[in-house]
Amino acid sequence: MNAPSRPERRRWPTRLRGLAINLLLLLAFVAALDWYRAPDARAVSAAQLVTTQGAPVDFQARRQPTVLYVWAEWCPYCRHTSPAIERLHRSGQRVVSVAMQSGNDAQVHAYMREHGLTFPVVNDPDGGISQALGVAVTPTIAIVSDGRMRLATSGWTSEYGLRLRLWLARW
Repeated sequence: MNAPSRPERRRWPTRLRGLAINLLLLLAFVAALDWYRAPDARAVSAAQLVTTQGAPVDFQARRQPTVLYVWAEWCPYCRHTSPAIERLHRSGQRVVSVAMQSGNDAQVHAYMREHGLTFPVVNDPDGGISQALGVAVTPTIAIVSDGRMRLATSGWTSEYGLRLRLWLARW
């Protein structure tokens, strides 16, 4: 067996550099997309929301960061994201969700019961709350801490990605 020729060995650093540049461009694109789709930070801090159980939502509370999860029962990505949100909720993380255009309270509760979801939910049957928050796509997840939106993302994300965002929001 012959050793690879010198030109063959020199291609690897070039390929790795190209791969690194492409990954950085992809990360920059994803970050820009998240920034563009992020909820309106002023609207989130000023929102006067009440859950379907009648509990007021306080984003000004100086506790742990709050996960604001905007979802819809008709959203296919939400079916994969909601279990991760539920695990965060069951682990003690503060979660508030907004069910965007998903029916009346009874329909939202039936959907949540059917899928084993227990996190607090604010019903948004006509999309007015979501619109006021500046949310146009589901799922949208924002991390709110001390009344300020710290991080936001749209689309599917993993539980590990959510935990990383929560950790970053504490800084």
